Amino acid sequence: MNTVQTAPPTSQAVMTDLLCTIMILCRGTEENGNPCWAYMCIKPSMAKSFSDARAKGAFEIEDYGTVIEYGDGVNPPDEIKRRMEREYGMNHNYEDDLLRAIENIKHKTGM
Repeated sequence: MNTVQTAPPTSQAVMTDLLCTIMILCRGTEENGNPCWAYMCIKPSMAKSFSDARAKGAFEIEDYGTVIEYGDGVNPPDEIKRRMEREYGMNHNYEDDLLRAIENIKHKTGM
């Protein structure tokens, strides 16, 4: 008789990381003091750690996700912004949209 091998159960967090990424535009300063920007994808399980690191200051962005595109200056060129929207579905208002949605839910639930 043959036995069927099944994969071990996978947690919801692991499945979320496998199926989703959060794409953000991260702005910062290089070690030499020059402004820079980077588009990066972060796994949902790393979002809190990334947010905490960003609030503290200096950190290596590669530790928190995959860098898709980066460059010098405060903002990426419009051409790159449009390409990120077209090719990756980048929402440049994601964080603001998310915070508004959270506030709406809190308001509706009385939290």
